Amino acid sequence: MTANVPPPAHRTGSLILLVAATLALAIAIFNNFWSGNGIHGTAGALLVVVSSALMLGAASALLFVTRIGRGLRSTLVVLISLDIIGTALAAYMLDANWLVAAMALALVGIAVRLTSDRAPTPSALTTMAQRGAE
Repeated sequence: MTANVPPPAHRTGSLILLVAATLALAIAIFNNFWSGNGIHGTAGALLVVVSSALMLGAASALLFVTRIGRGLRSTLVVLISLDIIGTALAAYMLDANWLVAAMALALVGIAVRLTSDRAPTPSALTTMAQRGAE
């Protein structure tokens, strides 16, 4: 029985994503409770806290849960990508520059993860065709 462990490049991209989501959540919580800025306690700041927490959960699932099917992994990657765009836009409108930087780091992580996907080699395709003929 082999473990369904993601390739090293996927792990690197997911790890970058996890670090960025953790930073984003910490920054969002700080911005929500610090009274020195103009956004503390607002609905927008709370929305960014929730979206960052969801991104942290999804990034953790991509990195640590090994028994996720390919379809669910793809769905999580798409949802994380949408979360990055939405959170970056909200952070820009809230003038939370550090949060925008954390979303830029998350974008790097998702890009590393997406570009590390490789198409099957011709020998793998031949093996799959032989299995189908049996």
